[in-house]
Amino acid sequence: MPSNTDRDVPGSLAGPLPTPVPELDMIFTRNTPTKGAIARLILSLVACAACALGATRAVAQHEPVVQLASYYQQMEQQLVSEGRLRQERRSTSLDATTLARNFMAIAMRSEYSLRGGGAAQGGGASPLRRWEQPIRLGVHFGASVSGPQQRRDLSTVQSVAQRLQRASGHPISVVNSAPNFHVLILNDDERANARSILQQIAPGLSRAAQGAILRMRPNTFCMVVAVPGVNPADGYQQAIAIVRAEHPPLMRRSCIEEELAQGMGLTNDSPEAWPSIFNDDEEFGVLTHHDELLLRMLYHDSLRCGMSAGTVDDYVETLARAVLSTG
Repeated sequence: MPSNTDRDVPGSLAGPLPTPVPELDMIFTRNTPTKGAIARLILSLVACAACALGATRAVAQHEPVVQLASYYQQMEQQLVSEGRLRQERRSTSLDATTLARNFMAIAMRSEYSLRGGGAAQGGGASPLRRWEQPIRLGVHFGASVSGPQQRRDLSTVQSVAQRLQRASGHPISVVNSAPNFHVLILNDDERANARSILQQIAPGLSRAAQGAILRMRPNTFCMVVAVPGVNPADGYQQAIAIVRAEHPPLMRRSCIEEELAQGMGLTNDSPEAWPSIFNDDEEFGVLTHHDELLLRMLYHDSLRCGMSAGTVDDYVETLARAVLSTG
């Protein structure tokens, strides 16, 4: 199993084990743009990477010459040149109707479902999901991640955790032991061979969820799997986020911000959500004020885990107005 190179970096994978749940109850999200110019750019770059990497492995499996890092670097440069991966968090004012609509699209629908041994796009309407217990983030690094990079990543995770806690009002901490939200920062080989890690941290994880992680394609930037309790009112019991170690700085931070937020219950992307990181156009590379308002709504005391989309829809605009009034 890959281990941390620095002892002061949280890396313990031990923790309370979840009761196994049916795979269709697991929430699976990933950052994989599927439409438009961004998708075409990604596919053109990673097709070259995948072909070259595959050919290299056929000759020397343990000594790949082509690294995915160079392709993600090209991708980041191209996205930035097109005005994407924007870093500003505040923008134009929002109205309650728009915020309510985006909440229903992002918090009350799932991006993917796990069925038939894999991930299927378009999970459909879902009950409200969030954490009821405090979130304990544990960061685990593959051996490929250098000590300085580990420290930078850990600092990023800590700052994002603080932002998410301020936005949601829900307790979140980065811990050295007994995490319930695992952040795995691995390169492609480490991720593809992470079955033993997944079985250790989440023995109840379905084969479909394991397969989605182990067979993650280059055009998937990052992903998260969240596991709810058997009783819907119990909320999430465990989550696993995968961040590629090959990512350059902006894409790396974007993955950490988006997957941690999605693992809190904002499970979908919407092309109408703006300004938002929950949009496959990659315009924003960080959580915006809009996204923080969605988290504030999700963790509002008036909502409960397991509420249906229809029930939430009855008064979501009233909730949006109340949240907007607080700034």
